[in-house]
Amino acid sequence: MKLAFFKRGSQWIPTVMVLAVILLAGGRLIALSVQQRAENMRETAGALVVRYGASIEQQLQKLAERAGKSGARAELDQLLSSLQLSRLIDPEYDFELSKIDAAGGRPRVFVSTRMSPLDDAVVSRIRAPAGFSQDLPSGYVQLALRPKTGWYPARELAAAIALLAVVAWLLAFATHDLVHNLHRAQQALRLSRRQLQLTNRKLAAEIEERENLQQSFEHSRYHDAFTGLPNRRYFMDQLDRALREVRTRRRARIAVMLINIDRFKLINDTLGHTAGDELVVQAARRFQKTAAPLQCVLARWSGDQFAVLVLDVHSAEGALNIAALLQRALQDPFELRKHRLTVAARVGVTYIETGLQRAEEAVREADLALSVAKRHESATAVAYQAGMGGSAASLVSLEADLHVALERRELHLLFQPIVDLRTQRAAGVEALLRWRHPIEGTLTPDKFLGVAEEGGLINSITRWTIARACTLASEWQQRLPRGTEFYLSINLSAAALRDPELGAYVAGVLKETGALPKSLKFELTEGGLISNPGAAREILDGLHELGVEMMLDDFGTGYSSLSYLQLFPFDYVKIDRPFVDRAGSERKNTAVAAAIVQMASSLGLKSVAEIVETEAAARDLEQMGCDYAQGYFYSEPVEADQAFKVLRTWDGSIPLGRRSAPVQPDSLEDNSPTIVSEEAVVLSDDTVILPADAVAERMRRDT
Repeated sequence: MKLAFFKRGSQWIPTVMVLAVILLAGGRLIALSVQQRAENMRETAGALVVRYGASIEQQLQKLAERAGKSGARAELDQLLSSLQLSRLIDPEYDFELSKIDAAGGRPRVFVSTRMSPLDDAVVSRIRAPAGFSQDLPSGYVQLALRPKTGWYPARELAAAIALLAVVAWLLAFATHDLVHNLHRAQQALRLSRRQLQLTNRKLAAEIEERENLQQSFEHSRYHDAFTGLPNRRYFMDQLDRALREVRTRRRARIAVMLINIDRFKLINDTLGHTAGDELVVQAARRFQKTAAPLQCVLARWSGDQFAVLVLDVHSAEGALNIAALLQRALQDPFELRKHRLTVAARVGVTYIETGLQRAEEAVREADLALSVAKRHESATAVAYQAGMGGSAASLVSLEADLHVALERRELHLLFQPIVDLRTQRAAGVEALLRWRHPIEGTLTPDKFLGVAEEGGLINSITRWTIARACTLASEWQQRLPRGTEFYLSINLSAAALRDPELGAYVAGVLKETGALPKSLKFELTEGGLISNPGAAREILDGLHELGVEMMLDDFGTGYSSLSYLQLFPFDYVKIDRPFVDRAGSERKNTAVAAAIVQMASSLGLKSVAEIVETEAAARDLEQMGCDYAQGYFYSEPVEADQAFKVLRTWDGSIPLGRRSAPVQPDSLEDNSPTIVSEEAVVLSDDTVILPADAVAERMRRDT
């Protein structure tokens, strides 16, 4: 409080000082002015009194001469009294004419404008006229003159003092206002400085935060947020720089590797995405530890892929050795959410010596090598070869053509009869998909279904197949004799089971076409079920509730797990080729096939043997109690119309490919030859003719 009071009081100090200075200076000026004015008036009064004195002397001389002429003796006092001084002297002055006694007597006043003695006046001695000197033996006559207003007028003095007071007040007020404004300006300046300092601190903090954010942004821009490894952008920048160094001979050779973790999607689907993320992080740490001694760049390329840029490699074999070293880093089991899993990896490698290609081309070569490694069962690390580019281009072209295959109606179905071994009649047919490519010719599913899955077309193809099969089933149902039972079986891939609307689509197609649910069956492999058992069971249960039966295809070649037969609503088991086509020639195979048939029968399932190509195999299957069979021994895949004829008339006693007796003609058929397969031609009379080389091949396989 004292400090604040002192601060407030200090504001008046300049005002008081200015006021004191002004008053002192003004007072001094007024005093000097008074003194100067008094001196000037005294000088003026002195001149006047001398002049008036001379005039009085003349008047006295005249009076004295006049009195002398008249003969009368006049005294000096009379002469002095008779002077009319009021007319002679300026009325602005007070005057006094007196006789001064030199002996010190009291002066005698003859004429005066004041009642009191005239003090502080200018005096002038007046000489007495001749003849009157005896009247002043010891004195003299004196004229005293003084301004009536004094030597300095009081009015002017008051005006000067008032003016000084006004000026002092104005200057004091101006000084106080100036000091107050200056103080306010100083306070505002101090406040501005504090605000500026605060703003500077905030700005410095924001700049630091911005720099940290910029560093974080740069780090996140070039690094994977999950694993902390460099990302694809950083890897491509480093690869581009390395290629320039190779071109300028500052670096000899480099290698680019793409590493793909096997079964990553399966782990995500079965154990959850958290387990998949843990797998990626642990794999990244192992790769970092393995690649630490090497001069390389390890980056996260995609969800389940890593990229490695080796900056110092001597040969392609050396690059493959490094790839093998990275693969061995994954040999130890991974601990994922209380599960111990062993994970492998596929590696695509490209070895670069010239550096003439761009970074994108180098990565493409490694990706092509990785694609080849994925297709190989044994070669887990593959180096890029020049011919791989052509294969990839063919796949790209094939995918582009597949997008318009449905619109151009290039997809086609062939049908292979399935024979009831008890009645030797065709119980149904399996729908086999073909693509009549305008350039490549007829393509089997193994040539294009993988491309369809990668291109996202598998669901459209599956739905087209189901719709086509249901349409044919409805037509055949109307054309066959009443009470005839048959079915069409369709293969479902693992990708098709990921379609959550598959059950609703099948129900809608059955209702739209009028086909009976029992006339439709779906074949599935164990590989398609293991990828996502939960979703597959939900879809299959829904289809089974519609009345559609299920077949477990290729039993005996995969895991052959009995749990699948109990977990999923299967009605049929299809025995795969290794236990069928050599039946009758090897007792071991016959025993395995018989065991599978017996097991299916004990579980209440019907058995279907695939790819039956010899009479001995057909006979053995019939003896061991197998329910159904299909294969070239009975019939090749045929067109829809030919398959309908088989269902209507064929007794199955003689294979279709070797029959000499014609099938009953159908009035709806035309007379043009029909291509049944790549080996057979059906003439207008429904006689099937095989080429000589096809007959020889069949005889060789039969023997």
